[in-house]
Amino acid sequence: MEKRDALLEIRIENIPARFITSAEEQLVKYAIELLASLDLKAEDIRAYGTYKRLVLYVKGLPPKTGEKTEKIYGPSASVWKNPDGSFTPQSAGFAGKHGASPDKLMIDPAVKGGTLYLEKKTAAKASLKVLAEIFPLIISKLSFPKNMVWETSKFRFARPIRSITALYGDRPVNFLIAGVKSSRKTVGLSARGSKELTIRSAEKYFTVLENANVLVDDDKRRKTLLSEIEAASKRMKLEAEKDEELIKENLYLVEYPVCVAGGFSHEFLSLPAELVHLVMKKQLKFFSFADSAGKLQPYFLGVRDGVSRGQRNVEEGFKNVLEARFKDAVFFYKKDLQTPLDEMAGKLKRIMFHEKLGNMIDKTARVAKIALWLVENSGLKCSGEAVEKSASLVYADLSSELVREFTELQGIMGYYYAVNSNLAENNARVLREFYLPVSAKSEIPSTHESSIVSLAGKIDTLAGDFAVGIVPTGSEDPHGLRRQALGAARIILERSMEIPLKNAVEYSLSMLPEPVLKDLKIPSAACQVLDFIWQRAETLLTEQGFLFDEIRAVKEHFMKTGNIADCAKRVKDLHSARKNPDFEAITLSFKRAKNILRQAGINLKMENPDEAIFEKDEEKRLYRAITEMSVKLKNHVSIRDYEKGLSEILSIKPCLDSFFDNVMVMVEDKRIRENRLRIVNSMVRLFEEVADLSQIQQ
Repeated sequence: MEKRDALLEIRIENIPARFITSAEEQLVKYAIELLASLDLKAEDIRAYGTYKRLVLYVKGLPPKTGEKTEKIYGPSASVWKNPDGSFTPQSAGFAGKHGASPDKLMIDPAVKGGTLYLEKKTAAKASLKVLAEIFPLIISKLSFPKNMVWETSKFRFARPIRSITALYGDRPVNFLIAGVKSSRKTVGLSARGSKELTIRSAEKYFTVLENANVLVDDDKRRKTLLSEIEAASKRMKLEAEKDEELIKENLYLVEYPVCVAGGFSHEFLSLPAELVHLVMKKQLKFFSFADSAGKLQPYFLGVRDGVSRGQRNVEEGFKNVLEARFKDAVFFYKKDLQTPLDEMAGKLKRIMFHEKLGNMIDKTARVAKIALWLVENSGLKCSGEAVEKSASLVYADLSSELVREFTELQGIMGYYYAVNSNLAENNARVLREFYLPVSAKSEIPSTHESSIVSLAGKIDTLAGDFAVGIVPTGSEDPHGLRRQALGAARIILERSMEIPLKNAVEYSLSMLPEPVLKDLKIPSAACQVLDFIWQRAETLLTEQGFLFDEIRAVKEHFMKTGNIADCAKRVKDLHSARKNPDFEAITLSFKRAKNILRQAGINLKMENPDEAIFEKDEEKRLYRAITEMSVKLKNHVSIRDYEKGLSEILSIKPCLDSFFDNVMVMVEDKRIRENRLRIVNSMVRLFEEVADLSQIQQ
């Protein structure tokens, strides 16, 4: 049986670039699932996409499905026949339901002591017929962030479907969906007139399209785009921007990328470089050029769809549009520069952060107070006056014309407006770095002042949102709380900031508007925020190579204090101590001790044992060792030397082993039993000064 390839091309109106990769993943996912359900095994399944078409390509598909025999189980074998040998109503009914006579029933003794079953054979089915069922089902399953309805059946899709090409080898796969009949027809590059093409076989599809200037394969299109960018860089003797996000977006805006380089007026370089980049990138999807020193140059690189005549005209058109956008940016920038930053900050009253949390002036005031609190409680040496001044201006640029147009420049434009208002460079830098880090791997604020103010903003947002019930669920995260929490954790860890985050969050919650505080339980809300931040800290510590159980062993300490830096040190030292050959035995003993206490279920009120009623030497030796170790351990803990503290814990192993081997804790005598439980309890409390070793997995 000769295998052939199968093709499904859905040609559509221009689809947004951000929809395409998800659609490709879904095409592959549903094809794998549906083919597997019919026992059709392909050699490979891939999907491709452009702004004009979504393509599923199935390589090496057999001409038909395999024959299937399955067992259909029914009632117990005890109801197969009556005593006279006739079939019972139950067995006859079961057989009839599946189109068989009861004499075809068999018994499977291995299932529930004997169960009736039928063998049902499913004949092989031609792949051509199977694909005619599967292809429209796959199309109907595709989901997009937004859908359209455009024809009488009210089929929903990202954009109207204009044609469907469906083939198995050289044979068309016929079906109808959304008022469109499948065929072997498609079209070439829209920039070249969308000439109609006939696909003679699935195997020839890519070649036919490539000859018509359409690179369907994403990887091939990407290589072509990168090659074009590199060639333009060599011609210009400059370095074109390698913005991965911009490369990906252009990749899905064309079907045959051709780069067009051009220049613009040098006067526009007087704009902030970040603004020049953003106008080019966001509004026109253009790449910028820089010299060998990284200095922005007055040139652009645009991407057009396909090669054609009039390249010079295209370059001129690109330049005219770009300069028009630059002129708008110059207008807004000059207008903003006429307004002092303090005056911009005063306009924040018009901008609402949240109806229950007040406007941006309210939020600014809270952030400034939290920043001052952090100065006093972080141990970092920095000017409280400078921090307060900077914090009072971090949101000021939100009222500017440019940031309203380009929200991505918040903070960055604040820096330029601060410099224009003669604010000290150190203060201006706080505004520029306020929103850092913007991603999991991006830079963090560079100074103590920037770090504190940035952290204050993140704490206020987290505390306020959790207080009013704005908690991320699934993909919903309107204020980017996951990013805010990760940023807070990164700043604290990478700056080694000794911050009692629990107190900071509680302080932040206490400053929320009175209507919010009325029904708010601050300790409970603070725990929610801390747990949310800790989840991000766990991720960061895991990325550093620490094990999940080691990280979980210090979580309780974090929830009590919120000191991430301290917990990171505990995890590091715990990881090192794990190499000790006695470590595993100690953790097992610790788990045993905690289990004994839990099963006892009594409130020991943290009392120490009464040495006068010790009956065995093992009790005396263990408690003496605990007492002696307690002083040393607390000294190590006080200076954050948890590695030595863990060494002290490990040194108790001989006494601990002897105690558990020779002393029965849960004896009948209540007085003796409770006294021995207090020994165990004192040992557990002492160990937990460093970490909860019961979390450690063997």
